[in-house]
Amino acid sequence: MTLRYELMRRLSTLSSASRLPLLTYYAYTATTYASFTAAIWILFVRAQGLSFTEVGALNSIWWVALVVSEVPTGYVGDRLGRRNGMLLGTTIIALSTVGMGLSTTFPEFAVVYGTWAVGQTFRSGSDDAWLYDLLGERSQTGDFATIRGRATAIGLAMGAVTAPLGGALADIDFRLPFFATAAVTALGIPILLTVSEHGNREPEAEAETYTVATAVRVIRTQLARPPLRAFVLYFALLFGVLQMTYIFDQPVAQVTALRLGVPESSSRTAVGLVYSGFTLVAALVSYNTGVIEERIGVARWFTVVPVVVGVLFATLWVAPLLAVPVFFVARAVNTASVTLGNQYVNDRVESVGRATVLSAASMVYSLAVIPFELAGGVAADVADPTGALAVFGVVLLVGAGAVWVWERPVQRQREQSA
Repeated sequence: MTLRYELMRRLSTLSSASRLPLLTYYAYTATTYASFTAAIWILFVRAQGLSFTEVGALNSIWWVALVVSEVPTGYVGDRLGRRNGMLLGTTIIALSTVGMGLSTTFPEFAVVYGTWAVGQTFRSGSDDAWLYDLLGERSQTGDFATIRGRATAIGLAMGAVTAPLGGALADIDFRLPFFATAAVTALGIPILLTVSEHGNREPEAEAETYTVATAVRVIRTQLARPPLRAFVLYFALLFGVLQMTYIFDQPVAQVTALRLGVPESSSRTAVGLVYSGFTLVAALVSYNTGVIEERIGVARWFTVVPVVVGVLFATLWVAPLLAVPVFFVARAVNTASVTLGNQYVNDRVESVGRATVLSAASMVYSLAVIPFELAGGVAADVADPTGALAVFGVVLLVGAGAVWVWERPVQRQREQSA
């Protein structure tokens, strides 16, 4: 059964008017994932003479900017409307992509990374909140994980096509992939202009009573107590370790390609092909996120996955050649876990302030990544990327166990309502 047939079958019971917002959401998501830079991003920065430590520092700047701006931009999403936040974020990211391609020094990259991160936060809470509210108006909130997962799968499929093309463009000129990505990202602006505010619900009605004090109260009452506080910390640990792999997968894939006899002049194209494989596997898992939720369950998924990831990373200490297969697993797990984690949080917060709560949770996740990025970059310069991953696999196992000792991080809905 093809992706297109399955999507049309699931939407066939809706009217054309009801179907349009979801189809538009799929199109918008595709523009956010269609990146010609995904496979060569770190290679480009390294080619400008930066060390792994500096790359880790740049990634940390990204996450610091996310931490600082997540709640304010989430508040903007709730106050001014989800769609407007998504529009602003898309514009900033398109411009930042051009700036990235023109950068050559650490300070220039630092400015671009920070600006890009701010643009991302305008989209991170608003897009999920917009979709969840849209589904709520149709009494379909239970389909959030399925629809978001399949939208992500479409985006990842686009990424699987653009990644090797980006690698080929980089073999011609390292800056071309960034300019091409900016053009595709900008397509999201006219797409968003065609949709209304989460199912024609006007933001002004909510904005009259939604104040900064309300936002702070929502975070304190909904995120800082059970059942969400332990889950957010637990997921932040997993997310931090998985995100750290993004520093290493491109250099490791390039070294592997060279060892297999790929000419230096074609090595970036080879990395693009490997990245295409990463993306296709992640797309397959994302497309079946709803199936994972139904058959495995969110609670069981988050109970098992940190252990699996931790053990796989730890094995790289004695079997570094397994690094590329481990990257495949990490990408797939990360993609599904983000969707399932958002479903878990969405199911446990109220509609008012939803984007703020999601952004606050994202802020915690971003904060957790910072020490992993910094320490991972230093460890890779001192030893090597696979050794760094092995060490942090052990950190994940120990940290996840500590959270379980402190407080149970995941619970089934019926357990919470009991």
